[in-house]
Amino acid sequence: YQHIEQEGESTMGPNWLEIPIDITRNILQRLDIINIVTSVCLVCPLWWNICKHPSMWRTIQMSNNETSRYSDEDLVKICRYAVERSCGQLEYIEIVSFCTDDLLQYIASW
Repeated sequence: YQHIEQEGESTMGPNWLEIPIDITRNILQRLDIINIVTSVCLVCPLWWNICKHPSMWRTIQMSNNETSRYSDEDLVKICRYAVERSCGQLEYIEIVSFCTDDLLQYIASW
C-alpha cells in the first residue's frame, strides 16, 4: 500500500503497479472491449503493455446498445482493432446491432 494525501486527508491505497501482471491482466480482461481500447490501455505503460498481449483479446463482446455514444462506424473500427490485437487467438466473438458483411469477412480472414 502507498500513502495517498488529498486536500488534507490521509489514506492508504494499493499501489496498483505492485500487483502481479497475471492478476492485473485477469482484472482488465473483465472490462468491456470498448473501455479497454478507448481508455484502459492509456492509464499507464504497464497497462498499455498488458492490453497489447493477444490473450486479452480471446473473447470480444460488443453491442451498440451498451455504447450508444459511439457510431456503428466507430464500433466497427474498434472491433477490427480488437480482432487484430488477438493475433489469431480469438476464441469467441459476439457482435450485436452493428455487424456488417464486410466486418464478418474481416474477422473470418484472421
